[in-house]
Amino acid sequence: MAIEWDDVRVFQSAVRAGDYSTAARKLDMDRTTVGRRFARLERATGRSLWEQTTTGYRPTEAGRAVLRAAAAMERAMARLDRDLAPEGDRITGPVRIAGTAGIAGLLLPAMGAFLGRHPAVSLELVGARDAIAAVNQRLADIGFAVSRAKPGGLEGAKVVGFAQARYRRRGSDPQRAIVWGHAMMLANPQPWARLNQAVEGRAEVEVDGLRAMHEAVRAGLGSAWLWSAIGDRDPALERMADAAPGAAGADLWVVHRSDLAIEPAVAALRDAAAEIVARAMEGEA
Repeated sequence: MAIEWDDVRVFQSAVRAGDYSTAARKLDMDRTTVGRRFARLERATGRSLWEQTTTGYRPTEAGRAVLRAAAAMERAMARLDRDLAPEGDRITGPVRIAGTAGIAGLLLPAMGAFLGRHPAVSLELVGARDAIAAVNQRLADIGFAVSRAKPGGLEGAKVVGFAQARYRRRGSDPQRAIVWGHAMMLANPQPWARLNQAVEGRAEVEVDGLRAMHEAVRAGLGSAWLWSAIGDRDPALERMADAAPGAAGADLWVVHRSDLAIEPAVAALRDAAAEIVARAMEGEA
């Protein structure tokens, strides 16, 4: 049985919305139809695409593969629309983008290529510990946020999932832990951040961001848990331990306000940046 692209689109919408009812409203169809489309997709793939967890339903490994294919198709169609647009429809205007937990550095490779294709777009990289707050406060048009679940109150899509491992400077024997400062912990009160939480009575080096933490490890000031996609790509570092438990992993989400119409320039940059970051995190960039 062949996979129907429209069924994949319905599944993608259900995952993004969090439930069938919300997806049905967004797709302008009834909940029963959404359920039928999902069941047909499972029959076509021969795999279960949802699994129930203590926090609700999440895509299975097969479901995540379907979502990756759907996102790639979505981005390809968006690029085709832009490439074939008449000259008068070329995108213009300012775009403000916020990234947290060191993600901003991974966005930079996407920016040069994007601005080369769209010379009439101006770009502002917003410095923020909390990309979700930056978007909610209208300080940024789109944000890349690290979270175990979709950030509430915003439209968004998962870009990629990733894990952490503990690193030190290659050949060193660090005696100190590098930890998050108080402000960083307040901005990111999640399991992935707690691995680098301060412990009373321990010799530590305190930093206020992932870039500073990465540089502190490279300088041999101590050891720290870093995103493996960053630590594994730095030849100056080596792992001290295996990847952290699954609870300390997280997903990267690209988000924007749900109550505002998204401008073409914002949508185009969102898609381009999401693709670059996903490839970088998966080791393909």
